[in-house]
Amino acid sequence: MADETFIRDLTQAAEAVGALSSDEDRFRALFDAFRASDQDSYQRLLAEAKLTERCELVCGWLGSKECVLLCQELCGPPVDVELPDPREFADVLVRITADEELVERLADTVQQRDGEGFRALVAELKIERFCHLLCHWVCTIRCRLICRVVCSPTQVPVRHLVDELTAAGSIIGKLASNREVFDAASKAALTGKCDLMRSAIARTQFEDYCEIICEWFCSWRCVRICVLMCRRFPIEKPNLTLSEAFEFAQVTARLAADPTTLARLSDAIEAEDAEAFEATVKALDLGRFCAQLCHWICSWQCHVLCRCVCTPGLRPWFTHVGHFDIYSDISSATGLTNKGLAFTGLSHSGGPGFGFYSCLELRGFCPAASPIDGTAMKYRFLIAGTNTPIADTRLCRVDAGTRRIPWPENVAGTAGAALVPTFQSMTIGAAASDPTPPATGDPWVGPAEHVIVPDPVTGWIVVDPASVAGGFTTLIGFDTTKDVPGGDPAPGVPAGTAVPNTNQRAGSDLGIVFEATRVTGGGSTPDFTNSLNRIHISNWGEVNLLDILQFHTGPLLACTPITTDLDVQYTTDHELMAEWSASITSASTSAPGTFDSGTTPRGTSATHHENTSAWNICSYVATLSTRAALTTGLIDNQGFAQQKTFCVGRKQG
Repeated sequence: MADETFIRDLTQAAEAVGALSSDEDRFRALFDAFRASDQDSYQRLLAEAKLTERCELVCGWLGSKECVLLCQELCGPPVDVELPDPREFADVLVRITADEELVERLADTVQQRDGEGFRALVAELKIERFCHLLCHWVCTIRCRLICRVVCSPTQVPVRHLVDELTAAGSIIGKLASNREVFDAASKAALTGKCDLMRSAIARTQFEDYCEIICEWFCSWRCVRICVLMCRRFPIEKPNLTLSEAFEFAQVTARLAADPTTLARLSDAIEAEDAEAFEATVKALDLGRFCAQLCHWICSWQCHVLCRCVCTPGLRPWFTHVGHFDIYSDISSATGLTNKGLAFTGLSHSGGPGFGFYSCLELRGFCPAASPIDGTAMKYRFLIAGTNTPIADTRLCRVDAGTRRIPWPENVAGTAGAALVPTFQSMTIGAAASDPTPPATGDPWVGPAEHVIVPDPVTGWIVVDPASVAGGFTTLIGFDTTKDVPGGDPAPGVPAGTAVPNTNQRAGSDLGIVFEATRVTGGGSTPDFTNSLNRIHISNWGEVNLLDILQFHTGPLLACTPITTDLDVQYTTDHELMAEWSASITSASTSAPGTFDSGTTPRGTSATHHENTSAWNICSYVATLSTRAALTTGLIDNQGFAQQKTFCVGRKQG
């Protein structure tokens, strides 16, 4: 049975249309403003009628009426035949919207009310059976775009019909390519039930396009239902003028005084009870308005249904490595960051061109309750191509948020007998014992953190239903050193010597797969999944080798000052070298400062010579600094500096 809110919407719409129908000139002007997407005129006319707050309801009525008028003009009266099933209709849409010329012709003929051109297109493609379905779908999208403009309190950018049709056709085509999920969505659409429809779309992995999918199925359903509801009424030659629309507005006004009748009509449409709908229409003597009446009610049912089905949901999704969005901030071609970000901790902005290292915090969202059926959720991460779970030794500890638990009450520093809801921190990591509550009368202490341990074999993590956030946003910590190890970057290479090509170290590209599913009731295939296809990991430190030749040419155990010759030997290397510099500093003005630097990947190697015979007697420091372009996504690599201290003294003898 139609709920009170829905009937209230229909009643208020009928009242508003009734108020507008008291002045035929204003009604016609409003309809013209609607057709022209004239926001200023439309809102002015509504304001004059004191109906601004009912803009959406009025626009919905105008849109339903417009589509009935337009599609009768382009296709003629709907015939009493069995309508094609949605899969056939999807195939037609894909064929048209994938062709730039065809989709432009389709949009133009509908917008220009070009009946001859529309019928020629239909005949050319041999899709006469789909004429009304195609027309109503295009008209529904066009009217949605119009209502978005005319009912907005501010100026909004106009979305072009061709672009909207092309995008929608692409989504419907992808949906139709998966027969199982398409059939589930089709079945749910026939019911008109929010929960079933939401569950079906959640299974499609196309939740981001929920409105497009719901709108398409609803358009198909309303054409189908209204043919069924009105097939017993004689099909007269349609009156396509605004005079007929004005007359239907006056009929609609009569229904505002009878919400019970509106409820009966709505219930009959929802139940596809043609006999009940026919009986009510006959009792009202509205047979010639049957199609308009059916489409108005059905289209608003669709509006309410899609608003319910497509409420921004709690869909599980892997979104970030630290602060970096896995799709917009990490290059799919290189696995490196493609931009810098301004976050505390990213002292070098984390990019562009940075690789990742050490412990990575994988973020996103997984709700405690499934958006499919409200049952408990679990998730995991896998190394792509290996199905190896990120678990056990691959874990590093991360903060998973806060939950509420029963805990002894704090009575002036003493644990009381009563248990009260208390916040407890949660982490994801290696196993640890949960805290023991203090006994009654003992000194009160708060709960230590609760550690959530992924299954060591499968990697599944069950989302704690007590989470105050309704789920987890920090999902796991990935210790990358287990899969992409580092170590000594240049074993056996002396300072001043280039690292041989065969010994130059490099990291590896990994893919990371996220899966989320119901703890019970889910099938063998996860309910939700998405992936970061490439991320470049490098856990090798920079090669930073520094020495002074003279340290090895005199008595090693003697503190022998440098007299005339100084040779500083240095080698730098890293696949993602961000910067390096070599310098000699001192309190003395004799020190030359930085004598070599660069940003070249793989660095450099050299021996730098100085004649120190004219230098002041003093202590000096040779420094070699290197920094690789690496980040955890939260903290950037700070680099490494090595120093050698030496003295410049007087020549002996």
